[in-house]
Amino acid sequence: MKRSVALLSSAVLAVSLLTGCGGAAGKDSAAKPADQTQPAQNGEQATQPDDVLDQFKKLNLPYTVDPKTVLVEYQDGSLTAQEFETFLRVINFLNPMQGAMIESIDQESLKIFAREYTATKILAARAADEATQKESQELAEKTFENIKGQYMGLLGKDPSKFEQLLKNQELDQQTIIEQMVLINKSMAVLKKDINDAELKKTYEGLDKASITVASVRHILVSFEKHNNKPEEALKVANDLVARLKKGEDFAKLATENTDDPGSKESGGLYADADVSQWVPEFQDAAMKLALNEISEPVKTEYGYHIMRVESRKEKTFEEMKAQLENQALEQKYDHFNKVELDKLITKYNIPETKPAS
Repeated sequence: MKRSVALLSSAVLAVSLLTGCGGAAGKDSAAKPADQTQPAQNGEQATQPDDVLDQFKKLNLPYTVDPKTVLVEYQDGSLTAQEFETFLRVINFLNPMQGAMIESIDQESLKIFAREYTATKILAARAADEATQKESQELAEKTFENIKGQYMGLLGKDPSKFEQLLKNQELDQQTIIEQMVLINKSMAVLKKDINDAELKKTYEGLDKASITVASVRHILVSFEKHNNKPEEALKVANDLVARLKKGEDFAKLATENTDDPGSKESGGLYADADVSQWVPEFQDAAMKLALNEISEPVKTEYGYHIMRVESRKEKTFEEMKAQLENQALEQKYDHFNKVELDKLITKYNIPETKPAS
């Protein structure tokens, strides 16, 4: 819900697919971890139960309404219940986790979805030039093939199962592509005012932590595992520091002793991670420690960390350009949302939702 539907670009949709099908990573006690769930890649067959089709069910709408009902009226157009249903079904196909959430949302949340889909329609209608139309179509077709490849990896490379999946969800290839084209066109409209000069200015204004990536190996001695007694955790941490300074292997000690499940299997290593994602104390140490130096215990809200920075570098503008562009897109959409959208929408007629079961 936090990501505006207008910003669900084909690239985002391609990587968000099937996020609910893998194993969840353990909680990272030093940082906000990246999603480690990986979708099946094109040509790979994931290990799944025989009834894999049952995992991807048809979306059960959380409301009942005549398909011809107009849900949103806006200048120069309207959003019907049939259009909105199609959109929601496509979202369920592209991102099953979000689909599961849609089934239990309340009326106010439903209104947010309808409002943002209306924004997508309004923006897409402004993309009248042939070049944008062609690019949006080609990107949608390419993305559909990528997503189909991910599903095929889960379905044992059986085309008939993929066709059955579409049928079960009351969708077809053309409908899905049309929805992605709409989203791509809305993205293209927002992108028109974004240029390299603007992005470079943003890049130059960032603090060093925002543009730094580092590989940091650490051992967490958590307060929780030591009865919430910091003095006990510090004693254990100091003992580990002494062992490391005598030459014991950091990765081995981390695997055996860390209380951070997010890095335990990698010997305590977070490789090439954005420093800015870490909690302040951990971030500060990651920026200041000399390379390959064993730190004294670093205290955070989670406990004491023994750290070793193994590499650190600043990302160039070119390396950050895509991220900066996405941030600029969100800002452009935010501005449209706050300044224009409510002036364009003239009426809502959102149906009541069913009580959560």
